[in-house]
Amino acid sequence: MTRYYPVYLNLTGKRCVVIGAGVVAERKVMHLLASDADVTLISPTATDEIEKLTAGGKVRWHQRAYQKGDLAGATLAIAATDDESVNRQVHTEAERENTLLNVVDVTPLCGFIAPSVVERGPVTVAISTSGSSPALARKLRELMNGDQNPEHNETHNDAYCRCLEWADAAGILGEARAGVRAQGISAPPEAWQAAMTADLLELVEAGKTDEAKDRLLDALLAAAS
Repeated sequence: MTRYYPVYLNLTGKRCVVIGAGVVAERKVMHLLASDADVTLISPTATDEIEKLTAGGKVRWHQRAYQKGDLAGATLAIAATDDESVNRQVHTEAERENTLLNVVDVTPLCGFIAPSVVERGPVTVAISTSGSSPALARKLRELMNGDQNPEHNETHNDAYCRCLEWADAAGILGEARAGVRAQGISAPPEAWQAAMTADLLELVEAGKTDEAKDRLLDALLAAAS
């Protein structure tokens, strides 16, 4: 099984090409736009939502089939078609152009695969099974994000992963990191882990962020001294 290198890409202003314009392609376009990518769509037809995006100038739409040269200058491309011949042509061009390519549901032609994603505030968790089981990736995502499967969580509380609740503490953790750095002090990773207690999270969830930050800073400074 291929071992993939996990990475988050900065696609702001980067040319990204989506080939195909069905429901799957629409979802891919929305994710790329959320990352501030410069999106070009290539397809003879499009969903109503994509047509609205193109009419608003958010997406550049070439209303035709894929043709050689469409990936020129593209940082990333997604082929969301059911045409095996087109997918292979896109793969050949992506290899030549050094363009990162995802061919939906055709792992052997992919330069990267899209993970199942959980988001909460500034925290993004990506889950991958290396393409072996998208169903498992979705199940793990739902267990991590209780909002997506409340019925399951009500009856199987022991299976619900609450780790994403720490996303609520991202703000004070970032501020504490800046505060420690401003004093020219470097707290070891172990000190951070020791300071991130259940009590600290409870303060954050109770809205006592100042108290939580002060407690965190005290613990980090004590560990660094």
